[in-house]
Amino acid sequence: MLKSMLLLYNPISGQQKFAPNLSEVVNIFTSAGFLVTVYPTQAQADAGQVIASIGQDFDYIVCSGGDGTVNEVIEAILQLARRPIFGIIPSGTVNDFATSLGMPRDIIAAAEAIVRGQVKPVDIGRFGQDKYFTYVAAFGLFTDVSYATPQGMKNKLGNIAYILEGIKRLGSVQSHQCTFTLDGEEISGDFALGLITNSQSVGGIKLPEVLDVQMDDGMLEVILIRMPENFLDLVKTITALVNQEIASESMVIRRAKKITATSASPLVWTRDGEYGGEGYDVEIENLQHAIEIIRPSS
Repeated sequence: MLKSMLLLYNPISGQQKFAPNLSEVVNIFTSAGFLVTVYPTQAQADAGQVIASIGQDFDYIVCSGGDGTVNEVIEAILQLARRPIFGIIPSGTVNDFATSLGMPRDIIAAAEAIVRGQVKPVDIGRFGQDKYFTYVAAFGLFTDVSYATPQGMKNKLGNIAYILEGIKRLGSVQSHQCTFTLDGEEISGDFALGLITNSQSVGGIKLPEVLDVQMDDGMLEVILIRMPENFLDLVKTITALVNQEIASESMVIRRAKKITATSASPLVWTRDGEYGGEGYDVEIENLQHAIEIIRPSS
């Protein structure tokens, strides 16, 4: 019996590599017993609207795009009464979530991995009452780079575009006075950067191995970087993070299921690399095994 699949792709994602491979991708899925419906997204939030309308009629939903597209699709799937199995063909600039799942960057290889892969439950982060993130909710230094960088620049330069955009922000570090409650533990201070993740990398940077990230354990990883006394200390801390090291004096590293953040002034958040809203208070929670995702067979 044929399995139904909705295949969505973002035509302008990354360096626009998916469309030339569309025919071969569809053939791979069809040969494996899928009846494939293809939909190229037409605008921001288009994928979510399509899924809300017809998503639960499919056994599988596969999307090709970057982390923002993946977030949009998963948020829509979580609203369905019956949640289809989800698969990713990464074609964005960074693809942190797909990388953490072990998906190949090559489009054809990713399609074949979906056909041969295993269906496993994965945790999703809930942000506030009705928003979600797949791999990171963040505030502070560099966190707006992914959505502030022009799409054309990302298409042409890839990760280099993020680096160039990030350099612009080094001279304008802001302090954020916050109190975090992490499963009952209270931590207060002035912070330059906060990352709440369920991923092995953020912005293409691998996180310290000591976090031992598991995407199905019901926990979120928390990295808070305290506001440095001077610019040199900031550079040392960021360098340590890039090198997967822990700068003990300036970093707070924790794991928690439930997190509340309260700030003295509105925090501007990003969720999965896109603008995530702003406010004084937010509650964040790990939704364990919220969605079933196809991962490569080990």
